Amino acid sequence: MKKVIIYLRTSSDRQLDNTSLSTQEDICRNYCRTEGFEVVECSVNEAVSAKETNEKRVIELLDFAKEMQGKFEVLVVYKLDRFARSQEQHHWLRGQLLKLSIVLRSASERIDETPSGKLVEGVMAAVNEYDNAIRRERSIIGVWKRISDGLWPKQPPTGYWRPKVPGVRLSLCEWDENCYQAIIDIFTFFNTGAYTQDQLAKLMAEKKLKDYKSVTLKFSKQYISKILKNPFYAGLMVNQEGNFVQGKHKPLITIATWEKTQDLLKSKSNNATHKRLYNHPDFTLRRFTKCSFCDKPFTGCWSSGNGGKYAHYYCANPKCERYCQTIPKKELEEKFCDYLKKIKPKEEFIVFFEKVFITRYEERIHEIKGDYLRKMDDIKELEKEQAWLIEKGQKGVIPDDLLEKQLKDLEQKITLSKFSLTDMHAEEVSIDSLLSYAYAFIRTADLVWYDSLSDARLKYQRLIFPDGVSFDGREFSNQRLALPFNLITDIAAKKSTVVRTRGLEPPTLAGYAPQAYAYTKFRHVRAVCLLYQTRTYFQNK
Repeated sequence: MKKVIIYLRTSSDRQLDNTSLSTQEDICRNYCRTEGFEVVECSVNEAVSAKETNEKRVIELLDFAKEMQGKFEVLVVYKLDRFARSQEQHHWLRGQLLKLSIVLRSASERIDETPSGKLVEGVMAAVNEYDNAIRRERSIIGVWKRISDGLWPKQPPTGYWRPKVPGVRLSLCEWDENCYQAIIDIFTFFNTGAYTQDQLAKLMAEKKLKDYKSVTLKFSKQYISKILKNPFYAGLMVNQEGNFVQGKHKPLITIATWEKTQDLLKSKSNNATHKRLYNHPDFTLRRFTKCSFCDKPFTGCWSSGNGGKYAHYYCANPKCERYCQTIPKKELEEKFCDYLKKIKPKEEFIVFFEKVFITRYEERIHEIKGDYLRKMDDIKELEKEQAWLIEKGQKGVIPDDLLEKQLKDLEQKITLSKFSLTDMHAEEVSIDSLLSYAYAFIRTADLVWYDSLSDARLKYQRLIFPDGVSFDGREFSNQRLALPFNLITDIAAKKSTVVRTRGLEPPTLAGYAPQAYAYTKFRHVRAVCLLYQTRTYFQNK
């Protein structure tokens, strides 16, 4: 009586033939009894697909046969497609087993060592390969069809999960409450310019976050890069042609945020040095504060002495008369806080400016929508360029390969512009709440800076002083304040020039000088918006 081992396998394609392991085993054992074989062992290989590129499964089966050599003579499978679905792998593995004196038998197909048996085996191997290729092709078509419909048929990326909805075969991806905020933070922090991908990986790893399966997430530089490049978080997916399509899932970030991230990623190369890498967390005023005598930036250092370490700022210009004259870190930063108190607008100026600003905002609300109209014009220009390219391509003026590339780039630009247009149109701005946040930001400038972490300080101080500040050894000075600070002071300073004898008429800028009138343009509204966004950023910190 020949000894046999039954080899059972379930595939990762969810058992397309609905044949369970227990059913396979029963059929194989009945076949062995009919043939008079003695079953030595029943080997089970679960959740491994036998597609043509799956070399690992073939090698594992061969290693198992070598390990059991001499203990059995026949390998019995339920069907030949459970053995291999590629003709090449089937015949190679069959030959290797014959070298070990092991023959292959199928409980569902009549194969043996006779010419007719070998013919049936060869035909069945070819049919199985064809069947596998057809299924794979249909699966790929189905995947791209789902993506074109705005559905994600694959495993959701980190920050999302797919709930099971009764009666729905493919439900929408939803935010993973355990870790979605971490994904938002990754984009937010990276776009501030204060974090590298390495720093983000370390920061997220320290949090020891888990996903909805309670699996601890492992963040690496490569994983952070993968997240930053994934358009899925902006509500976009890439179809088979390489173009963006709008997903039906709820995005974690805006398209504008994702585009900014891509610009930052593309601006760096392996041998490029980014400006933010020069920032030192211990010396936030370094390179920001300039020496008043030589106009060169201060640097910072730690020194040791008297049993301790001490931090200092100093001018590093050898030609400067104040070269290497140090000032303690704590003293300089306290003076900077005092200077922030001085540059804050007076409370009465803020109150007056709010009335003027809101009134002017309501009068010229259509200017606030200027970006929307400009974006519409941009889309029309892109579509004209697209039509021109198609016309030239039809006439044979532009080579087909170059035409295809240019059209693809244009289509992607048009798609992104339309998506951002939708975001812009849908967003509602509450001017009252926006101003409230902005004024709170301005009123507490010194406290917010002092209580912030180093990377937040860098962003904040550059927001207030775009060109940095100067220090003469005793006090700070600057040549230019950020627009919102100047705007409030300049408008309020003209208060006396717009008082009318008619009494309590709502204040406007009708009587203002051209420069003051220009302050009400939309770009200055955006400046206040920037204050609101920055304030929110520091609150989240």
